[in-house]
Amino acid sequence: MSDENVDKGADSSPKVSKIESDLPLYFAKTLAGMEQLLVSELMDLGAIAVKDVRRGVEFKADMSTLFRVCLSSRFALTVLRPILSFNAQNPDELYEEAKKWEWGAVMTAHSSFAIDVTVHSSIFTHSQFAMLRLKDAIVDHFREQGGIRPGVNREDPDMRIHMHISNAAVTLSLDAAGRPLSRRGYRPAGAKAPLNEVLAAGLLAHSGWKPGTPLYDPMCGSGTFTMEAALWTDGLPIQWHRRKFAFMDWRGYDDEEWWQVRDEMKEQRNKVHTPMFTWDKDFGAISQTRQALANMELDGITELGRANFFKMQPRTESGVVVLNPPYGERLDLEDAPEFYSAIGDAFKTNWSGFSAWIISSDAEALKSVGLKTKRKIQCFNGPLECRWVGFDLYKGSERDAQSPAEVIEPDSESTSETPG
Repeated sequence: MSDENVDKGADSSPKVSKIESDLPLYFAKTLAGMEQLLVSELMDLGAIAVKDVRRGVEFKADMSTLFRVCLSSRFALTVLRPILSFNAQNPDELYEEAKKWEWGAVMTAHSSFAIDVTVHSSIFTHSQFAMLRLKDAIVDHFREQGGIRPGVNREDPDMRIHMHISNAAVTLSLDAAGRPLSRRGYRPAGAKAPLNEVLAAGLLAHSGWKPGTPLYDPMCGSGTFTMEAALWTDGLPIQWHRRKFAFMDWRGYDDEEWWQVRDEMKEQRNKVHTPMFTWDKDFGAISQTRQALANMELDGITELGRANFFKMQPRTESGVVVLNPPYGERLDLEDAPEFYSAIGDAFKTNWSGFSAWIISSDAEALKSVGLKTKRKIQCFNGPLECRWVGFDLYKGSERDAQSPAEVIEPDSESTSETPG
């Protein structure tokens, strides 16, 4: 799977066309509502022919750009490289089409592999059976060529293959990352996380927060907002501590090029001092967040401790406050409207001059905050349809009834990703 050398001389349009035609196509998956953030990010990382689609972005890239994307993307769940597309009217046709493809171009008979399947089809009604037919096709392809068959390894395969079926259209892709990019590596073993990492990064970006702006996470829970912000301010690629990506087992992988990209990104590091304050009333939440920070060597990057949001005063004159309060599914609330009303009162009393944002799946309770919204974004945290609602807090402002606000609504179909 090596990429051809590309002439990057200063000559004009014909070479742009040649670059686009020669480079492989990739598809970066993301969460609904995060597509435009991912478009901008991919372009900044050097991708070309960038095009947003539903819950993802298509792009072209050489191998070094792919390395940068997998190391640095905050908004991609994973990156796929399509290798084969065909139509199949039944599982036997799927088997035959997949079996005759030259799998030796991307793996060997000694490689292990795993298959992930997404099916939206009245023809293929059992995704597991479709997966088994593809597995048989790959194994039989190698067996007929040399008698040695590759093995299946669900946990740590050399090659992870994604099969997407839409009616009769079948697309097979290689996963460039392997372990999802949403798994940053900071979660303590066994930790529960109600907020997906990619979602938290996207919501921070949608809020307008950037490194250098004071950030408050006063109901930190598992600390996802804090961790995503801390990694952002630290300036290194978000997957810096990760040592294994699936593309390292692709044919054509160049280890020297990989380390050159890492060295370049380290030299480009832009660490920005940022006042950060992370609180929760629950000791377990603080302990989990402290461990996550230690796992990423970020100890001391935020003020961290137990505190009651409703009694706390900000340490700065302005900044951004992000809240992921209980919203019924995660924790029981005896009186959700009263709880959210108290949040609004605290904002009005203690946080004038700040921008405040709340994520919740309880649309009715959000109305009880009682402050004028400046922006409202629909998003999905796993199967939960949520709203990310922003408020500008002005000193002495009245508790205005919520008025029409800018609304960004993604496709209503929920993402299949589970909370991080």
